[in-house]
Amino acid sequence: MLWDKTLETGIESIDAQHKELFRRIDLLTDQKNEKRTYEMLEFLEEYVRIHFNDEQALHQKSKYPKAAAHKSYHDAYVDIIKKLKERLKSDGDTLLVKMEVNKTVFGWLKDHILVHDKEFSRYYRSQK
Repeated sequence: MLWDKTLETGIESIDAQHKELFRRIDLLTDQKNEKRTYEMLEFLEEYVRIHFNDEQALHQKSKYPKAAAHKSYHDAYVDIIKKLKERLKSDGDTLLVKMEVNKTVFGWLKDHILVHDKEFSRYYRSQK
């Protein structure tokens, strides 16, 4: 799945991080490297913490009224990534696991950006 303009929030720093997430996660579909899925989940686990912290700092700065709920979605995603890593360790880097990881990672991110991040973006831009 590739980045497209429908995913833009209008907040340049957040959009740049989202684009990088999509670029890196897209590497999950590389079936040639057996270790790629685990490496990408490791990257994702670290990168989303940075990205989520940056978003949450904007929430605090702008006094976003739904900041706590938004943070809970972020926390849930971190848990999802941990569970995917556990599944990968227990079941191996099979095609089925790769497909589940790809679907889960992209699906959650796309939904989160299109719903929650865009909602925050509208609020944030209205505060300027």
